[in-house]
Amino acid sequence: MQTQQKSTESGRLGPLAHLVGTWEGEKGHDFAPSPQESEKTRYRETVSFEPVGPIKNGSQALYGLRYSSHAWSYEDEHPFHEELGYWLWSPQDNQVIRCLSKRNGIAINAGGECIEDDARHLEISAQADGDIFGIASTPSLNQGFKAVFYKFTLDVEDENHISYVEEIRLKNGSEGAEYTHKEENELTRLF
Repeated sequence: MQTQQKSTESGRLGPLAHLVGTWEGEKGHDFAPSPQESEKTRYRETVSFEPVGPIKNGSQALYGLRYSSHAWSYEDEHPFHEELGYWLWSPQDNQVIRCLSKRNGIAINAGGECIEDDARHLEISAQADGDIFGIASTPSLNQGFKAVFYKFTLDVEDENHISYVEEIRLKNGSEGAEYTHKEENELTRLF
């Protein structure tokens, strides 16, 4: 009975089924831009994904994962990055959606098309001025470094290994110059 329930749950989660569980990575690289020079920080990270759904959204049924992410630099015992959100799968639209909040005051609703239910490569994006998938942040962040574009690529290497690249294009309020903040890591399933 338990095996049948897990199989049904995985089928509803589509390409997100690969992510269920808790993951850890110690090969993270954070490339933070600044007007003077870019900063590179190595980090370790823990991410947990827990199934939720079905979520009724009008006539649409979404299936997904509630997740949390914490990242620490090797020099600090307190996380420098925390994130909460949802990964959602819409089988009707063949869309993967990621809704997230970062503790620095950025909220992102990103998405992308995914034709295969069992896809091992996911790519989502959002724009600050987007009507459908967008980015919102605090007035202070918008004056300093406004997030104008977001892209996240995730690859499932095998059932116990995933990797990702996250890019946020930032516009400096005083100069108008654009910089890219990039994070990447490889994660291994703990359970």
